[in-house]
Amino acid sequence: MSLTDAPDGALAEPTQVLEFELGEERYCVVLDAVTEIIDRTSARSLPDTPPHVVGAMDYRGATTMLVDTASLLGVGSNPDASRVVVFDAADEDATVFGWLVDEVDRVTEVDPETVDDAPFGDELTRGVVRTDDGLVVWVDPPVDA
Repeated sequence: MSLTDAPDGALAEPTQVLEFELGEERYCVVLDAVTEIIDRTSARSLPDTPPHVVGAMDYRGATTMLVDTASLLGVGSNPDASRVVVFDAADEDATVFGWLVDEVDRVTEVDPETVDDAPFGDELTRGVVRTDDGLVVWVDPPVDA
């Protein structure tokens, strides 16, 4: 299922998302992109990586890039976060990566009528979801870390 089934790129039907926290802020990603949520294990630092890449860890026999999600999204930094949201690799040769997050809250369904366009031009931000508990920023994981 594509998030952009509508011609203008808008959400065409209800979609399940995973909500997570970075500090005091809440974010979500489409659930179909998530492989697993795990506790963080030790990581090896890597030379010549972007500033938001914390290092690499072993995840089920695959080298997995750990991303400081707060740094990637430009909302601070938390390289010591304890939870990892592991994303599906685009194909078997693609790099597996995981986003470091403070907490994973829940899986919920987003109705298209509750999603507003992002008021800024960030390529990772899909929109802002209005919920009974406040606003949740919907982000798209990048194709690579």
